[in-house]
Amino acid sequence: MCAVLPLAAAFAPLPRLEDAEALFAPYLPCSPAQLRRIYLQLALRYHPDKCQHTPLGQKEATELFQAIAAVYEQLLKPEPGEAVRRVKSRVAAAAELGDLEELDRLLVEDAGRAVEVDDLGVCPLMFAAAGGQVDAMEMLVSYGADLGAKNPINWSVLLYAALGNHSEAVCWLVKHGLKVTEHELVLTAYTGNSISLAALLELYEGSLADLHTESGKSLLHLACEGLCFLKRSAGEHLQCVEYLLDKVPVDQAEPKSGRTCLQNYVEDVRWRTRNFEASSAHLLALDRLCEAGASVTREDFEGRSALSIAEAQGLPTMRQLLFSYI
Repeated sequence: MCAVLPLAAAFAPLPRLEDAEALFAPYLPCSPAQLRRIYLQLALRYHPDKCQHTPLGQKEATELFQAIAAVYEQLLKPEPGEAVRRVKSRVAAAAELGDLEELDRLLVEDAGRAVEVDDLGVCPLMFAAAGGQVDAMEMLVSYGADLGAKNPINWSVLLYAALGNHSEAVCWLVKHGLKVTEHELVLTAYTGNSISLAALLELYEGSLADLHTESGKSLLHLACEGLCFLKRSAGEHLQCVEYLLDKVPVDQAEPKSGRTCLQNYVEDVRWRTRNFEASSAHLLALDRLCEAGASVTREDFEGRSALSIAEAQGLPTMRQLLFSYI
């Protein structure tokens, strides 16, 4: 269930980091999804614009708002270099939360808020898509939001929905005119968003077998790489691999190296550093690739096969599994 914040003490003078930590404390520990929702609720409640006519002064309100974002990032514990989505506007927070009453109030007050972007070029429609809030997306579009909007790094509204793993939002956006492109498929397969990937694969109008990145990697290459990177759970990444096994030729090779997805998968250093031989999901993916026809003896342009790579890696469980497919 989603956490709901109490209404009491909404505008207490809490300008410092310790005060922001106290606002989160009653809801901890919680899942990353619940933490995100709590953060959005706090950001909406303590937004400086909302506090300007309260006993909490503008300077103190801004400090508290910034502290809330800092504590959220600290609690989320992102990977090094991983960006954390912070909200800067009330309309963005309301859109991602799906708080339709607050969103409508803000848009009635100023319809231009439907298309305002934050300092990273992210618009409210993207926040709504990331939260899977179809009703909020409909409302924003009715106020002039552009379904075709993209941020400065060319991320579409559809990609935000896909990376949020929201199939309903993906389907709604495609129904209203957006096209599934290579960009959405590549990033969604790699990041393990299995629910939205299933929708994207169904809605893609091109040939999945012919889809490759600039380096020549197939979606199956990327799904296997994602299973080692683990943006989501191993089970979710494994499901992405499963979805692609009957849609993408399993022995497609990169043109420059001659490497198949199986060869890349078994050579990933994290088999040793993160002990993937003890992971049922990683071993099952290995098994499923071989069952689907991935060759354990096919050599790349340097004369290395999946089996020889496993031997060089010193991974006996992997080697035994691969050897069973000779």
